[in-house]
Amino acid sequence: MTDTDHDGWPDKYRDPRDRPHPDVLRVTVETFDEMREGTVDASNAVADGESPPAVVSFATVGELRKILTDRRIELLRALIDTDGAAESITALAEDLDRDYRTVHDDVTLLADYGLLFIVDEGRSKRPYLPYDRIHLDVELVGNEPGEEPAPA
Repeated sequence: MTDTDHDGWPDKYRDPRDRPHPDVLRVTVETFDEMREGTVDASNAVADGESPPAVVSFATVGELRKILTDRRIELLRALIDTDGAAESITALAEDLDRDYRTVHDDVTLLADYGLLFIVDEGRSKRPYLPYDRIHLDVELVGNEPGEEPAPA
């Protein structure tokens, strides 16, 4: 049996920089059934020896927009421009000309949603984005059942 830590990766992949990643992160808006189908397809790809895609799915466009604000997209672009890694959250905040606390909160939120990783290096925490591109895949259709209309 392989030892794993809390996130399910074997110990040799404890550092996310050592993990295999595709070049593109796909961000989607999907129903639960579509997400489940995508997970099954990814599992089958791994079983067939293929690399699974990196996908982060949101249940609604509103949820995606709440997480991917203009400032957070700017943060992700800054990481892509620096080959996916900043020296630290402090350095990233300076590069973005934003205060540390706000950038720290944004990095933590994006990591919680699987849009980037945080690498612990002693007292420093490094934001890490292993993808060359992020592809937003949003299909707009008529109102979905249970979806609230936009406020006036």
